[in-house]
Amino acid sequence: MAFFKGSYYQNLPQFDEESGFRGVRARPIADPDPVLEHSIAVADRLDGLGQNYYANPRDWRRLADCNPDALFPEDLLIEQDAPPLPDQPRERLGQVLLVPRRREGQR
Repeated sequence: MAFFKGSYYQNLPQFDEESGFRGVRARPIADPDPVLEHSIAVADRLDGLGQNYYANPRDWRRLADCNPDALFPEDLLIEQDAPPLPDQPRERLGQVLLVPRRREGQR
């Protein structure tokens, strides 16, 4: 199975042939310590936050790892509970998103 260079999944072990399942094993999820808080603002995007905090738009996954209450990545920025009303934003405006360190082990 081929993955893009730098993918979070590129170095994961694959299932063995005896299991009858073709694919890769689950990625271990980190448990990073939050060091910053980000208040959600209008027009925030996950790739933009990754670029802002980690200088890499793909590192938004670190934000997802640090905020495990969100089941899906878009849940970090958008309310999923209430149906949208025509004139009300669905963004989680003003709510706090925890931001971990750039790399684990740095203090």
